[in-house]
Amino acid sequence: MKRVLIFALVLVMSILAVVPSAAPSPAEARQDKVLEIYITGLTEDTMAWFNDVAFPAFEADHPGVTCEILTGGWGDFDVTVAGWITTSEGPDIIYLGSEYAATYGDLLMDLDSYFAEWADWEQYLPAAVDTVTYDGHIRGLPLLMSPRPIFYRSDLMVGEAPLTFADALEFAKANTIIEDNAAKQWAFMDIGNDLFDAQEFIAYIWSAGGELYNEDGTSAFDSPEVAEAMQYMYDRRRIMRPTEDTAGLPPIEGTALESGMVISGIFPMWAVPATSDPIWDNVAIEPYPAGENGAPLIQVFIDWLSVPAYAQDPELAVEFLKFIGSQDNAIALKDVAGFTPTRQDAWEQIKATDPVWSKLLDVTVEYGRAFSDIRASAELRPLIFEQMTLYLTDQQSLEDTQQMLKEEYDYILEENGYLD
Repeated sequence: MKRVLIFALVLVMSILAVVPSAAPSPAEARQDKVLEIYITGLTEDTMAWFNDVAFPAFEADHPGVTCEILTGGWGDFDVTVAGWITTSEGPDIIYLGSEYAATYGDLLMDLDSYFAEWADWEQYLPAAVDTVTYDGHIRGLPLLMSPRPIFYRSDLMVGEAPLTFADALEFAKANTIIEDNAAKQWAFMDIGNDLFDAQEFIAYIWSAGGELYNEDGTSAFDSPEVAEAMQYMYDRRRIMRPTEDTAGLPPIEGTALESGMVISGIFPMWAVPATSDPIWDNVAIEPYPAGENGAPLIQVFIDWLSVPAYAQDPELAVEFLKFIGSQDNAIALKDVAGFTPTRQDAWEQIKATDPVWSKLLDVTVEYGRAFSDIRASAELRPLIFEQMTLYLTDQQSLEDTQQMLKEEYDYILEENGYLD
């Protein structure tokens, strides 16, 4: 009997030796876990806020987790991000610009199940949610919203803020000063500082009533609305720069809006005076002018945090997204980064204390259109710049420019798998 008991004990111990131990708890599994977050274009204040405020707070609630931030500039953004996402090796969370869901959507994680019961979605603007959605599924979290209206120096300008292309051209004539073949005052300046910006061009296609794509997915660059937007940008340029030999404005110290040499312009909020500056008593905030069959609009850029499909711990990544997307952090990011929160419940305090932001948010709700669903954007931007530069500088006709934009963009779309 004793031998039987000993044999049974040995047998049990042998079985237990080969049975796998219980899986570690999430907390145990995350010991010494590094969560890497890539964000581009950070100011020093924003970087300090992440490192000194946000990360310590998140780490305190997630023992064993260390947050690290990677950053870079927009100049190498496309190459850097494409390298990570296409090779399935890189940060756990990647910052994307407004248009990139169409570019990387298939390579980002479907986060529907992680956000299924997150009540905070009700606070996000529909345009913001659309921006982070690809093929019907959530791929990340809207982080920051940058509305780019036209700012007008109401104390310096002649006439009213225009709402049509035709009126905008008259405004340009009335508010531009050219002396000795050099600009002394411009009626308008864009963010590119040379009377052309590809994103602004796309906005005018939309405000003319056009779109970038036909129903079959092909390029719509050959449409009448695109031609109308092109002609408007050419005519405006020739008013402020009668010939290509006409010198532009002299160097501007400080912001263009406070220089006295620029009457209106499209600028992000980090490129205008602080909203506490008295200059805002004389600044109007208005939408872009529209074509004959279109409607005025304001372009809204929504930067967002995505989770690549290769992420090893998507649950932890989503926990960080929910943390950084909270109402308190949305307000804090507005203060340090100068961007508008995408959460509407973060606006109450802003609107109550800052009349400039209050006006900006009101016109954004009325006129805002998200800069999203821009396919093969990394290749589209240089194509637009190349072809429109030829047209605007009298090196190529409008008709030939439209044809080249259409043919080359259709080729790009096909090569990138957007066309059947």
